[in-house]
Amino acid sequence: MIAYIYRPKRREGGKVVAARVWRARLKLNGDVKPRDVSLGVSDKQVAEQKLREVIRDHERTAVGMMAPAAQREAFQGPLEAVIGEYVADLVALGRSEDHVRHVDKRLRRLMRECGWQCLRKVTPESFLRWRTTQKQAPKTINEYHAALSALFTWLRKQGRAAVNPFEVVSKIDTRGKERIRRRALSDTEAQALLSASPEQRRTVYLFALHTGLRRGEIAKLQWDDLKLNGATSSVRVRPEINKNRKDQYLPLHSEMVAVLKSMKPETVAPHAPVFPGGVPSMKVMRTDFKAAGIALLDERGHRIDFHALRTSYITRLQRAGVSPREAMELARHSDMRLTMKTYTDTAQLPLAATVAQLPSLGLKDGKPGANTQIHTQKLVQSGQSLSPAVPQNGVAKAEETIENIGENHSQSPSVTESHKESKWRREGDSNPRCLLGTHAFQACALNHSATSPTD
Repeated sequence: MIAYIYRPKRREGGKVVAARVWRARLKLNGDVKPRDVSLGVSDKQVAEQKLREVIRDHERTAVGMMAPAAQREAFQGPLEAVIGEYVADLVALGRSEDHVRHVDKRLRRLMRECGWQCLRKVTPESFLRWRTTQKQAPKTINEYHAALSALFTWLRKQGRAAVNPFEVVSKIDTRGKERIRRRALSDTEAQALLSASPEQRRTVYLFALHTGLRRGEIAKLQWDDLKLNGATSSVRVRPEINKNRKDQYLPLHSEMVAVLKSMKPETVAPHAPVFPGGVPSMKVMRTDFKAAGIALLDERGHRIDFHALRTSYITRLQRAGVSPREAMELARHSDMRLTMKTYTDTAQLPLAATVAQLPSLGLKDGKPGANTQIHTQKLVQSGQSLSPAVPQNGVAKAEETIENIGENHSQSPSVTESHKESKWRREGDSNPRCLLGTHAFQACALNHSATSPTD
């Protein structure tokens, strides 16, 4: 171990001048190379005391009696600075603007409403107390929990936190508690919306119904992303606008291709937006829905908004008989359950027509019909005629049975003689049961071959 204090020296005007502040040269147990740190004091005794404290803290940290210095500094520093560093790192990692904005807003709200000035006060108990007072949707509360857990995971990876205490906090069950439930438009409602909307908004609605792209993806779409080549026409969803950060291509419907060709200017820059007017706001969409006679809420409480057009697209794929894997690929989902459950409106599926295709079971007024009874009786009678041995055996008399046995024995003299000539008791056979079982099996086999009909 190396540990000593010193004052750096330099030469000025031909003289050696020592620095005012003491420094420490350290190489403690576990260090790969020596460290040189400033003690920040000019008094030698104070510098020696600080050196002893550094050595003591290092030894306590090595045996687990004290947290590392990085963790102590992080937990004692202001929480606002920690959140600022975390948000800046999210931006550097290329997270979307919406994600960064939501994370920053949620963490700062928790800091403000829970009274967290430093990271040391951020505890699961204080978060649970805050959660019990909230009236927001369970899904929204879970997103606050996810942002807080992600912050501690980031700190743990940097060595500034030992564990993530929010990994053990259970999430709220959101099943059946969703406040926003979207429904799909039927084909009749979709046609009515397109007929009642102005041309500019009509094209946006049609594009969403034929591709399922999200609001932000459509707003940032460029003409260079479209390939209008007949049957091979497609739209490219670039990684910078795609939610899953992938470069994906989707085929375009022929109806959509014809509309896009008609609206494309003769001279247009490759990076020009396809829809310069943007995507209609919800206020404008309410006007179009009202003009089309479409209710914003149905009898189930499910609503219609722009994202519901994506639900309509995926539900139309299900009605068209598309396989689940193809629907998942066209929806650009990573989990098939999201495609099948969240984005498929079962009210638009032809369930009644599917059940009507099942064959009838022949009931009449809740009871078996006459034709069913006749067929059943014929089936039973024909089954009985095919097994004549059953009633004959059932009415057989004891004399006939004995006579049968005698006849069978007379037809198999070898078996009878073997029974008469068996001397196993006198000769001391070691396995009399096996010998007797063999004779019985041979007798049954000969009896069966003598009485069974020929093929």
